[in-house]
Order: sequence, then structure tokens, then C-alpha cells
Amino acid sequence: MASSILSLPKLRISPHKVISAQIYDFLRKHITETNITPGTILSENSLSKHFNVSRQPVREALMRLSYEGMLRVMPQRGSVVERISVSEIRQTVFVRTAIEKECVLNITNLKPKDREECLLQLERVLQQQKRLLQDEEEKDIRAAYLRLDDLFHERLCAISGTNMAWNTIQSLKGQMDRIRFLTFDKDVTPPETVTHEHEEIFAHLKTGDMKQCLVLLSQHLSNIIDTQKPIIRAYSDWFTPESLNMLRRDEAEMAEVKDKKTKAEGHGSVDKPKARASRTSAKKDAQ
Repeated sequence: MASSILSLPKLRISPHKVISAQIYDFLRKHITETNITPGTILSENSLSKHFNVSRQPVREALMRLSYEGMLRVMPQRGSVVERISVSEIRQTVFVRTAIEKECVLNITNLKPKDREECLLQLERVLQQQKRLLQDEEEKDIRAAYLRLDDLFHERLCAISGTNMAWNTIQSLKGQMDRIRFLTFDKDVTPPETVTHEHEEIFAHLKTGDMKQCLVLLSQHLSNIIDTQKPIIRAYSDWFTPESLNMLRRDEAEMAEVKDKKTKAEGHGSVDKPKARASRTSAKKDAQ
């Protein structure tokens, strides 16, 4: 299952940007987009050779990824790419929803000019999403669309007037991004569906219907929880044992509920003839 760093493309290091940040972005992108698979060991030495840089910026990038739950540092061995944790994703959805809802609510505090600018920025992202869906020449629509998906939510967070909201979400959603990419791979959540949900959120935000806007935003963010099960089945090697056990428990509970419902319906169909026979007997006695 583990992949090799040697199979990845080379990274052109820009002298105008922080080297560790460039390495972090590169590794995060390839982990998220499934090019670096769970179980892959990333060593400072091999990465520094691959990127043709010193070990210090590599170490900084790996530490940052470990803080975000993408890697686990193993002394004397390097850093291993973590499996996806459903529990962590659910916690991230909870925190992310709370942050984004508060950001969106701040639109009522904005001056009319600032409010219009925020809405204009969101509308532009929606237009970009629609154009992308019609672009037949785009080679990798998944990665391109997910960037626009992020941009829409970044614009929602910008309503708060601070970069901290989105930066916090960005640091938390590494596991979430990985399963988002897999759901697109299996077409569990088509981009057309995501765009439609974005349009609905925007429409209610624009008209000032904040109650419905927040309901739709919560549903939109929690959809990733509802779509996990087919992804876990299809990519079981990508998920933690805890996540697989959680899926088995959920399926067992659903089977039990279904069985009880079937039995209850069966008893009901048996009881109906008895009830009719009882009423018929009562009529004869009355006669």
C-alpha cells in the first residue's frame, strides 16, 4: 500500500518563498490527492535529496504535517503517513461548522459597501465553479474543483474580517480533505451537487435569511459524515482500525433495526386476520 517519494515529481523551489512552506504545501497536496498513501515512510534524508535542500526545512514541513494529523513521527525511522480517522473528521466537522456559522453571521454587522463586496466575491467563486464543470479540457477536475470549494468557504470565513478563522480551519481539515478527494474519486458527492448547495447557501445569505442559511451550511458541512461509509468500504486500507470498527458497529445496528422492523411488520400482518376473525365471531354471537 505504501508509495515511494521517488515516484513524485520534482519541486521547483522558489527563492522568493519560505522553503519549508513550499515543501509542506507539496507534501500536503500529494497526501491529500492520494499520491502518497497511508503507511508511506517519509525520511528527512530522502526528502532533502529529492528536493535538493538541507534537512532543516524538510524537518519543519514534516513537523507541521504531524501537528495536523497527517503524519506520525517515528524516532529513528522517519515520519509515516497516517491512516484516515473518521473520529477526527467528525470532530473537525463540529469545530468547522461552529467557526463558519459565526463568520457568516457577521455579515449583519458589516457596512452595506463591505457586505456587497463579500457577496460579490462569493458570487465570483460560484461562477468559477460552474465554468470549471463545463470545461472539457481540464485534466484533473477533482483537484481543481476542491480548490474552488475551499475558496468558497474561505470567502465565507472572510466575512468575519479576519484571516484567523480560515487559517484555523485549514490547520484542522487535513483528514477531511483526504476523504473529500476520495468521495470525488468514487463520485459519491458529484461537484454539481456541491455547487448547488453553495448556490443555496449564497441565495439565503444574499436575501438576509440567516436562519435558513445557517441550516443549509450545517447540512452542507456534515454531508461528508453521511458519505463516509461507501468510501470506507472501497478504501478500507486507508482508514484506521477504529474507523473500520465504527463502520461495522453502525452496520450491525442498522441491520438490527431493520430486523426488528421486519419482525414487527410480520406480526402485524398475522394479527390482522386474527382481529377480523374475532370481529366475525362477535357478530355471530350477537345474532
